[in-house]
Amino acid sequence: MERNPHFFKVLLGDFSQRLGIPVEFLKHISTATSESVTLQGPSGRCWNAELNKSSKGTFLCGGWADFAEDHALREYEFLVFRYDGDFCFTVKIFGVNACEREDLFKVIQRKRRKLCEIKDKSRRHVESSLDVGCVLSSQAIKKEVQSDHVSVLVPDADGGKYLNCSLCLACFFDKIRHTMIKFGNCLEHSETLKDVEIKSECDYLPIKIIPSPKKVYKRSCCCKRQLVIHEERSQAHEAANFFTSKFPFTTVKLCRYHISKPFVMRLPRAFSHAHLPRNKSVLILKDPNMKSWEVTHIPREVDLDRLSGGWPAFCHGNDLKLGDFCVFELVKPLQLKVHIFR
Repeated sequence: MERNPHFFKVLLGDFSQRLGIPVEFLKHISTATSESVTLQGPSGRCWNAELNKSSKGTFLCGGWADFAEDHALREYEFLVFRYDGDFCFTVKIFGVNACEREDLFKVIQRKRRKLCEIKDKSRRHVESSLDVGCVLSSQAIKKEVQSDHVSVLVPDADGGKYLNCSLCLACFFDKIRHTMIKFGNCLEHSETLKDVEIKSECDYLPIKIIPSPKKVYKRSCCCKRQLVIHEERSQAHEAANFFTSKFPFTTVKLCRYHISKPFVMRLPRAFSHAHLPRNKSVLILKDPNMKSWEVTHIPREVDLDRLSGGWPAFCHGNDLKLGDFCVFELVKPLQLKVHIFR
């Protein structure tokens, strides 16, 4: 039974920005000078990094710095890398006590953690803000300011009569908030009470709520969109990781060469060598709509097995995008059911 290749590294010196790959291990991976790789940590979540080759050797860099920081790696710790094919590594981390670090089983990416903090902060801000910023109808509330109290005319339960009430300012603003919630007449963005200006007139003019001028930051919008894209991809990856089946299956994250020229799907070695024929053959792919697609399976002894002839049509027919995850489930000897997580 073929097993995945492994190598280990003891963290010594400056390892925060890059980490060297053993020379003898390079025979298991591509000879390209630069490749994007995926590092799966002890928590099951993935970090993207780069595999750069130079005259000094081959190094993990780029996103490796984020991986090292998120896992709080320390000198003399022991890392074991398992190569799963298609530039994907599974990493186990052992502390100086020679035991696996169990505190890393729930680590998440720094960007995702910041996104959760932004969402939580935004939620608290919305809950603590009064949803003001609209013009109240003169039929809903009319006012007359009298020292520290306000006389208001508010509609009764039937909406036909108005009741004259004398309220303190705090109760007055509370009445505004409840009235706006009832009529659902709020603007898109919440404002605080400091943005409210009440014009005192003697002829019962309607109260006008004057919002602060809107400021548009295009760059900020782009940053938010990037966070959204990152979140969507993380959700797709998590959904693919939760997939289970009684049949053999493998998961592939779609890269550019999968969905554009040269349109080649490379299957992980452990799956293809164990479950697919070792001679050139035609496989049937079943998409989520149960439509059948014929593709050519080309086995490789040194490199990874490939799906070609017919794979471009499958990509276009199912509108596959960069960053999607495909789970190939072997339901019959020459038939793969493809589950797509977008």
